[in-house]
Amino acid sequence: MIVVLYLGSAYFGAEQTRDLVSPILKWLAPTAPPAALQAAHLLLRKLCHLSEYGILAFLWFRTLIARPDRSPRAAAWLALGICLTCAFVDEAHQSMLLTRTGSARDLVLDAAGALGVLIVSRTRREAGDRIPWVDVATPQSAE
Repeated sequence: MIVVLYLGSAYFGAEQTRDLVSPILKWLAPTAPPAALQAAHLLLRKLCHLSEYGILAFLWFRTLIARPDRSPRAAAWLALGICLTCAFVDEAHQSMLLTRTGSARDLVLDAAGALGVLIVSRTRREAGDRIPWVDVATPQSAE
């Protein structure tokens, strides 16, 4: 969560990341017009929202599911709540910075990234719980 909140600081605003990303985009697409490069920069920033909250949700889910008495469903809901709280705090903090703006759209992207990963993680975990494990080291008797 510290990394996510650090990425929401004044050091990673659009102006700051443009200085880092624009030369790379120009190198990858030297004939692209400036508007296309700006759109690619914006798209990359929004994909980072999805990715960072997806990773955060996955880590929280793995941590919360470790308790034997907690179901995958409960762990997923808790992880989502933690991620949404973090996203809200991050956007509220950004709204107080001169170089950043808080955005409800970014909050929705953050929630989508977390929710997508949690749906997959929960589904995989529940499917794994239903698979009967067979010890391949022990020979099975033919009945």
